[in-house]
Amino acid sequence: MDTAAADRPSATYDRIGIGYSEIRRPDPRLHALIGQALEGARTVVNVGAGTGSYEPESVSVTAVDPSEVMLGRHLGTNKVKAAAEALPFTDGSFEAAMAIMTVHHWPDLHRGLSELRRVADRQVVFTWDPTHRPEL
Repeated sequence: MDTAAADRPSATYDRIGIGYSEIRRPDPRLHALIGQALEGARTVVNVGAGTGSYEPESVSVTAVDPSEVMLGRHLGTNKVKAAAEALPFTDGSFEAAMAIMTVHHWPDLHRGLSELRRVADRQVVFTWDPTHRPEL
């Protein structure tokens, strides 16, 4: 893996993470859909957690992010600095894994998704194409 590429998301969010939660507001419709997808899970790992905007309430969530700044703004108590491609958990540690608007930052998408499957039986992933530009 390209070490410089692995550092990019962390470096970007270390820079823009200050004030992030004041700028980025969660969409309540997306929050509801993610909540439905995670329904019944008692333990969730949120990979690329950022500030935890879309995390379900009333469950044990472990936030994972490569950015120390973003983890510092996360309100949860279980926080781990790590990359999606190398999650520091044993197989099947969680009932569900979530990755919301983060996979476009991962240097190795396939390895990151494989890690989600390794640590949890259920995965909830929401992404979009950041290069898509709608025609006017």
